[in-house]
Amino acid sequence: MTVFKNCTVVLDVKNVPFKEKNELRLALLENGGNISYVINKEVRIVVNDLSSNRQRSIQKLQIPVVGTQYVWSCLDQGHLLPLTEHNLNPQLPYPTSEFLPPSVVQDKLVFCVTSEDAVEAYLQLMNEMETEEFTKTHTLPPEVERLASYSLQQLLLEEKLNCSTLSQEVGVFVELVWTEALGSLNNILTVPVSRISLNDVSRVEGLLLQAQKTEKEDEVKALLEEVNTLLPLRMIDPPSKDKLVSQKLDLCQLIRDIINVSEATLGSPSPSSLGKYRALRCSIEVVPPQNPEFHVVSQLPVQIQQILRVSRGMELQLFKEDLGNIKPLLHSTSPSSFVGILSRGLLLPRVGVEQHGIERTDIGNLGGGIYFSDSLKTSVKYSKPSVTDGSRLLLVCEVALGRCKDLLKKDTTLTCAPDGYHSVHGVQRTPNRLSEFEDDEFVVYNTEQIRLKYVVQYSLEGDKLKEFQPQINTHAVPIEAKYVFPLEETAAVCGFEAFINGKHVIGKVKEKEQARKEYKQAIEKGHGAYLMDQDAPDVFTISVGNLPPGATVLIKVTFITELVVRSGSIVFLLSGSVAPWQQRATLNQTTQATVEKIGVTELQEFSLSMSIEMPYEIINLSSSHRIKTKRTDCKAVISTLPGQTLRSEGLQVSFSLSNIHMPRMWVENHPDKDSQACMLVFYPDFKSSGVSSSGGPSSVSDVVILLDSSKSMQGDNMLNARRIALQVLKSLDRSLKINIISFSTGYYPQHIFLCISLHFSSLQSCCGSGGSTDLWRPLWSLSLLPPCRGVRNILLLSDGHVHNQPLTLQLVRENSCHTRLFTCGLSLTANRHMLRALAQAGGGTYEFFDTKIKHTWAEKVRAQVERMESPGCRSVAVKWQQFNPTVPLPVQAPSQLHALFSDCHTLVYGFVPHCTQATLFGDLSGQEIKTMVSTTELQKTKGTFLHKLTARAIIRDYEDGILANSEAEHEGKKAELKSYIIELSKEFSILSQFTSFVAIEERLDTGFTDIPKIISEEDVNILPYMGWTEEKLKSAHISSAEDDDVWVTTKGSIKAVISCSDKC
Repeated sequence: MTVFKNCTVVLDVKNVPFKEKNELRLALLENGGNISYVINKEVRIVVNDLSSNRQRSIQKLQIPVVGTQYVWSCLDQGHLLPLTEHNLNPQLPYPTSEFLPPSVVQDKLVFCVTSEDAVEAYLQLMNEMETEEFTKTHTLPPEVERLASYSLQQLLLEEKLNCSTLSQEVGVFVELVWTEALGSLNNILTVPVSRISLNDVSRVEGLLLQAQKTEKEDEVKALLEEVNTLLPLRMIDPPSKDKLVSQKLDLCQLIRDIINVSEATLGSPSPSSLGKYRALRCSIEVVPPQNPEFHVVSQLPVQIQQILRVSRGMELQLFKEDLGNIKPLLHSTSPSSFVGILSRGLLLPRVGVEQHGIERTDIGNLGGGIYFSDSLKTSVKYSKPSVTDGSRLLLVCEVALGRCKDLLKKDTTLTCAPDGYHSVHGVQRTPNRLSEFEDDEFVVYNTEQIRLKYVVQYSLEGDKLKEFQPQINTHAVPIEAKYVFPLEETAAVCGFEAFINGKHVIGKVKEKEQARKEYKQAIEKGHGAYLMDQDAPDVFTISVGNLPPGATVLIKVTFITELVVRSGSIVFLLSGSVAPWQQRATLNQTTQATVEKIGVTELQEFSLSMSIEMPYEIINLSSSHRIKTKRTDCKAVISTLPGQTLRSEGLQVSFSLSNIHMPRMWVENHPDKDSQACMLVFYPDFKSSGVSSSGGPSSVSDVVILLDSSKSMQGDNMLNARRIALQVLKSLDRSLKINIISFSTGYYPQHIFLCISLHFSSLQSCCGSGGSTDLWRPLWSLSLLPPCRGVRNILLLSDGHVHNQPLTLQLVRENSCHTRLFTCGLSLTANRHMLRALAQAGGGTYEFFDTKIKHTWAEKVRAQVERMESPGCRSVAVKWQQFNPTVPLPVQAPSQLHALFSDCHTLVYGFVPHCTQATLFGDLSGQEIKTMVSTTELQKTKGTFLHKLTARAIIRDYEDGILANSEAEHEGKKAELKSYIIELSKEFSILSQFTSFVAIEERLDTGFTDIPKIISEEDVNILPYMGWTEEKLKSAHISSAEDDDVWVTTKGSIKAVISCSDKC
């Protein structure tokens, strides 16, 4: 036979056994072929294993590469076969950089003592280069970007993301991936994805994981029914439980990606292609056909439509290049997943290996890792044509394999690489190699070993275009009323009751899933059901199920809270607004599917009655609403006048005491069991301690004002932020270095520390630039050059709706030793919780600037400036003195205390048996301080009031505090404490993220509820013998600073009855 007549073949098969290699060589020669040992223009085919040098020659001469099986197949058929099915994907050479010592000449080496000196040296070098006719550039050609540091590459990437125009090719691709994602969901969901909240997605994922673990069929059935309620789907469930769980977890990830990315488009129902591109936070560029990169990637034996270079900023920073053995590998998946992949990268699988009907690509033969291939033939198995145009998408990734272990047998239990290795390789089965793997599989178990490089858009013969099949759901159901309301973060909800049809129903705290299950079942049976959830530390939801037509229900919520103290005034604050998008997300949550859901968004009438009892004389009593009062020296009764509303800014009552600054200890014994709760109140006065605020390590080196110019800060918010910044500039010491940074999605660092007059002019011209609040960008830039002496103070003016919160808080904590962060909140819908968290993590304080009482702004600015210019006490800890060595250790909240400043209260709670003394320790400018407080056995009280406050403080510390220094220890501690937090919540009827209030009203008969009578029974009038005095509306002493100091007295108390009428 002359199958290989006039065909010159290069055999490069080093890994093939010698005997097989000889048989292969003889077969080629006997069938007319020629064997060459050099790759040149005469060579038509190259067989198998290639060195990097030969790869470059092959790519240059466009010679196809085949496996040894191709030779035997041609001989079996008696003629040369087409190369398409047998063409191997050559391993793409990874470009490396090497130092060339003989060619590199070191011109100048500058040693800088401080970071400020380094900046000056850099500026001087830049000026010298400009005089030598070098030109500055803000972009680099793609082929030389690798020469730049990763920090510069990340900065250049951010510049690309903030572009104002988009090429047509990239715009079409962006629309493709968005259409695929949204179209896929529209085909599967019976409701728009905008009506699903992230809380529902998290609940579904939890139910699915629970269903995966349980073996009882009835429990699995109940869990999956709950899943179908939360995620109404058109798709038919597969018979296999494992396959069903896998499919729906994939669906949850897709929904989560779409919701998260949609937030970056500011919730626009139809964002532009540019808006969608920016929301992905991934650089996308078309690789021109004449580019060498295109030539390398286009070796894939498919119909290439286009190749796009992609880059994610986080991967530039986190990619573990030091592991070595970096290879370009392929990863294939559905086009509907690419919105998520481009925006957050590849993810590890969520569940174990499926036992039946495996279809997932990211889990399988080698356990729970991320799978790659070096063969397109393998990757195509897991690809799907897009619904929009029939094309397929393929990821080319740089994968740091490090030390890779070759395996011949499957191991589905792997969750990490074997000891001493960074990855695993399932070796492909061959006629001379026994292996359980049909294809080569490369698996890594850490997302930091992956860097996205290219997206290849291609098609296969036979791919056809499919059309969407829209369906409309017209199902109608009865009513369920939902109401979202805020409370202060320090509040602890400890009672939930409902009055309807002559019945009084008392809610009980149960685990969240159990409470929602009972709520849903009661509605299905036609009974009344009442549910109260905590959706955020300061946001609560009440759901009233099966509310009959024309019926009125009275909901009673009991909560206890700590009172805020500022500048000698005690403030009671009742919040009145929730951010609109937070309200929409909460109202969109699905708790049942039997009756129609109606969101109550409009508040009508409001009234409040309050009694105040204090141990000292009450002075300067005032309110934000019109009130009437009764007063003695130490008691007062307040009632709002008719016809008022709560309004979005809420209600405030402020008063002062004749003696408030007194460190103390309060101990309470439980009336029914052996339990003791303690509260410590510290009031430091560093001004009298003799510590200097200048010249030492705590002295202030410079001040940076961060001005949030995002979309949500445009308009009046930006105007107010500029006014506050100007007031801060006027109040700061002129000897300080000052810098002002305006940021949003984009931030470009510039030379800092201009003179005051220039700062004034720059603030006057500053305006909102739009985009999101990417606070981590300026923080990361500032962290690169810490001050050489003293501390840097950062003052943030923002509404607190910060993107990428975990990374932002991490940066603040890591740099708190030399950089303190103070926050100023603006806007009635500000994320006050996040602003508090930033200030606590950064060793600063938080102030809220209310537009209704602007006359207090100057005082608040003065207070913040004084704190910034004064030393702070760090490394604060409390030692409890227990007089019985066998008792349990204290349970303290907060477990890690924040920094202390002069004239600022600090509260510490704890369940501490047999304790009447405690000592606070701290580091004040290098000096250790101690403050001891104590009480006596006779001064101990009995009750549950302090126990509930302590329980709420422990729960709040679990949710928002720092339980350990490292992230791993912190998460481990949270896992250990979860069951304790649930039991604590149930015991003291305190809501938490794991529990809810639920009340069931069995409707066997109907009755009448006299609501005015019930409200009147809540009598707080402790001065019935006195007449009312109508107070003029005063606000001079009202403070809206929410968390500066908190004050609780051992005898003082406030009791309030609040009545709200809602429009449904």
